[in-house]
Amino acid sequence: MTDIGWETEQFQRHRPHLKAVAYRMLGSVSESEDALQEAWLRLSRSQQATIDNARAWLTTIVGRVCIDMLRARRSRREDYVGSWVPEPIVDVDEQADPEQQVLMADTVGLALLVVLETLTPTERVAYVLHDMFAIPFAEIGQIIDRSPEATRQLASRARRRVRGAMPQHDADLASQREVIDAFLAASRAGDFDALLAVLDPEVVFRASGTPELQQERKGATDVARTLATFGPRFATMCHPATVNGQAGLVIRTHQGPLGAAGFTIRGGLITTVDFSIDPEQQQGLENLLRDPRGRPGAVAERIIDEALSWPGVSRENGHLGSLMLRVGRRELGHLHGDAVADVPLPDALEPDSGWVRIPLDTEESAQRALALMRGNYERGKAGEPSGT
Repeated sequence: MTDIGWETEQFQRHRPHLKAVAYRMLGSVSESEDALQEAWLRLSRSQQATIDNARAWLTTIVGRVCIDMLRARRSRREDYVGSWVPEPIVDVDEQADPEQQVLMADTVGLALLVVLETLTPTERVAYVLHDMFAIPFAEIGQIIDRSPEATRQLASRARRRVRGAMPQHDADLASQREVIDAFLAASRAGDFDALLAVLDPEVVFRASGTPELQQERKGATDVARTLATFGPRFATMCHPATVNGQAGLVIRTHQGPLGAAGFTIRGGLITTVDFSIDPEQQQGLENLLRDPRGRPGAVAERIIDEALSWPGVSRENGHLGSLMLRVGRRELGHLHGDAVADVPLPDALEPDSGWVRIPLDTEESAQRALALMRGNYERGKAGEPSGT
């Protein structure tokens, strides 16, 4: 066998193992592929005679590449708004092996990957390689330039942090699916109360993929209000899937997959929602959030045009494609095509939240939205509290 043939054979033989290592290290399918590509390039430039154990050699190379990528990611952390969201592994085959799904949820669940992101690069490498792949501390120490004892301490410290932060979850996939089905129905209907019923009081919602999308929200009330706002338009494109071994959703348009939503469910309630859009599908996101007839919502556009005629009013991107109108730093409201307008009221009129949700389906509702936005505009120009 030629040298090139040997290198190809060894790399392909160990590729599943290397990909599993890289994904648990990085929490990203695309970055894992980048790490494997770099490992292949280094293997192709190496001397076969110097490699006694190809699997161990390649694992070491992938580990070193991943630790460099993790360090680079930490240096860019200021670019993130809210929490980092892993790139999910989506399986639309609902007949997949239940035991394999449970194992996957325990080893690459999105909640675990989010916790792993809080570790230092060296802690993560030590924990992943030892606890998930049973690689000896002496070998790991060579990757991270630590002694075996120091590597053992890093893994132990990481293990304690993971156990302390890792949320428990319901293991039964069928029960998870029932909760997600209820969540999806409530989102499609924009039913705030029904969403509250399936959300844990301390639920965390994380979204990523584009700068406009990036956000983190906490608490059932805030998360339910956000989901009730964009759900009627967005949830129609969501379909059941298995995401990193747990019940989740895949977002599809006629152009193909757009993203996915992963969930952690405990005691029949959703404790985390991790929502991600493929950044390369930005155009698909914009198309998804347009009017179903392929044009911007006529009612909302008319409201926007009128509001923008008021001196000092500007438009900004809101959450998940909504449009935000402001006067100075004061928010007038969000508009979402012909679907809905969310407008803040004075605290005295709605003491619980200070917001009102208005369907934009009649002339009367459009006029009401405009009147409320004008009221917020006038209070904002006068320097009075606007209820936001």
